[in-house]
Amino acid sequence: MLAKSLICFALGLIPFYMYAAESTYETDDAAKISLAHRDPNSHLHVYIPSLPYAYIMRLINGTLVRLDDSTRGWEYFIAYKHEKRDDLTYDFWLRNDVKFQDGTPLNADAVVENFNHFLQGAFTYTDIHRKLKSVEKLDAYRIRIHLNAPYGMLFHDLARINFYTKEYYRHHQWSKSITAENTALVGPFGAGPYILTQGYATGLAQSDTVVLKANPYYFEKSQPYIQTLTIHTRMPIDRVIDALSNKEGQIDIAFIPLNKKTEIVNSKYAKLYTLPSTTTLSFHMNLMNPQTPLHDLRIRQALNEALNQENLVKFAYKGEGVPSPFPISANMHAAKALSNAYMSHPPARMSDEEIARILNGVHLKVVTQDRFLSICKGIEYQLKRFGVTFSYDVTSDEKYVFKQLLTNREHRYDWDLLLWGNEDWYGHPWSSLFTLYTPNQWCAIDKDDALDAYMRTLFTLENSDSRFLPLMDTILKHVYEKAYMLSIPSPNMVVGINKEVDFTPSSVAIMRLWEAKLTPYHWSIRSAPLPQERLRYRLPTKVLPDE
Repeated sequence: MLAKSLICFALGLIPFYMYAAESTYETDDAAKISLAHRDPNSHLHVYIPSLPYAYIMRLINGTLVRLDDSTRGWEYFIAYKHEKRDDLTYDFWLRNDVKFQDGTPLNADAVVENFNHFLQGAFTYTDIHRKLKSVEKLDAYRIRIHLNAPYGMLFHDLARINFYTKEYYRHHQWSKSITAENTALVGPFGAGPYILTQGYATGLAQSDTVVLKANPYYFEKSQPYIQTLTIHTRMPIDRVIDALSNKEGQIDIAFIPLNKKTEIVNSKYAKLYTLPSTTTLSFHMNLMNPQTPLHDLRIRQALNEALNQENLVKFAYKGEGVPSPFPISANMHAAKALSNAYMSHPPARMSDEEIARILNGVHLKVVTQDRFLSICKGIEYQLKRFGVTFSYDVTSDEKYVFKQLLTNREHRYDWDLLLWGNEDWYGHPWSSLFTLYTPNQWCAIDKDDALDAYMRTLFTLENSDSRFLPLMDTILKHVYEKAYMLSIPSPNMVVGINKEVDFTPSSVAIMRLWEAKLTPYHWSIRSAPLPQERLRYRLPTKVLPDE
């Protein structure tokens, strides 16, 4: 959990980031002067380079519950309460003031119809396609969900089962997708705060820009406060930083590389916001590649042991991260205790001489986005002293990286390592563990029956079950021993925001942009030039973790 208060960096730290006089840096005042109404000209440009389809679907769709930052991982949304009758039966009470974006009611009839469509083509990256049996109407605003077997991840899946109008299903249906396909059709088909009006984003295919407009029927009154959102999914990272820090009207909010903090702090137009996150930088080892040296367990283990994670955090991450011995965020509740124990007292380690004997001469081909290149270079620098060399396939386009991963079983690509930003899209350890489940196309492991059995047991357990954390420990220890992925530090969320935007980022993969507000000085709504005093630098805002 995060600290409730936001803490600005002390003035004594400013010279580390900034070159101007301390007196020119001021506390962010956007929340004090932001407007609590929607101007028809209000507009934000947002850069989302990782999982844009996951963020967009939460802006345009209604679900029974939705992802949030809590340890539980979800909050009520279209439903306002539930009752678990037994391990296979759940009742939900629906709000009676929710309409679809075309003005038609979202009631029990609509919810049951949507679940019937979903059952015909449920997504396959969790176990919901096996566990969900049926959904029935109890009354006008109450439904009952029936399962085939106990399923501890039910509520996390309910946050991804979107509700659509009848008209939507005349054009598009659910299919057994390995990503998401619900941002493929423009129109007033959902029940979220925004309507998709231009573009698409489905994981393996997405437009460079996606345009959303405020939903006039949205039930959370007065929200959203911004009329138009333009989401940018692909852009060279240097252009993003320039557009955010040196200009107005091009980028207002952006996830930025950890090594670009200085540019934002020294900007006349932007401010920096950092917070701990449950994001995992998933660094796959391609055990589908018949030629990779990574089939040798000792090489995989030596690569992980060769890394000095504390130095990576200090230099490559610019202090924005924490060491992690596992391919899951060390900030995630279910991994935190074991991560701390392993970092404090790691299992028996190889000597540097032994690591060098194992790794000397190993060459690895790395696929990644440009935003992660500085991290890869930091890792390469550390491994170079053990005789390891890298070559790179770098792109600004996430869907290129996903194609290399998700079609790897059919094509057996020649990459050895692949890095992508696996932001916590699920509010549950599964958001990282699904990359280790061999029936899943997100996994680059060929076969591990024991690990798959652990995962199937995990499906049945709720987070509150006394067996949940011990099983998580068993899974993480198994993955550590097998060294299936390169374990690197868990990054903080680092976001650049236009100074005239009042917005608080989340630590998980949801952007609550319906809550974002503008000051009267924002470029999209002001009529006069920006006053000179608004160009003064802003102190960075940092959210600290609860201890």
